[in-house]
Amino acid sequence: MGPLIVHNRLIPFGSYRAVTLFPFVFYKGTTLSDREVCHETVHLYQQLCMLVVPFYVLYVLFWLIGLLRYRSHDRAYRNIPFERSAYRLEGRTDLRWRTMAFDWLRCLYNINALTQ
Repeated sequence: MGPLIVHNRLIPFGSYRAVTLFPFVFYKGTTLSDREVCHETVHLYQQLCMLVVPFYVLYVLFWLIGLLRYRSHDRAYRNIPFERSAYRLEGRTDLRWRTMAFDWLRCLYNINALTQ
């Protein structure tokens, strides 16, 4: 299963190029690179295996904790375990669905790796 990719001018907001809202990847700009598609596909499998709603609840919770901890939107975003996993895996071509879905748990335990 791959994402349903939708080009538009509104979503995502701000400076982001793409966002995955199960089962869609919304992007703005000209095209998505292979790395960006892989990154968003990782999020798709994370959402699918967590039954979608718990993913969003945890995502926002991790972001709020990061915002309180780092006082920086960018650092909070980059330290969300789901994002850390997607960035870590985005260049790989040999991914299985279980790796994409559950790799974020490895990133959960190594939360300080990107903050140093």
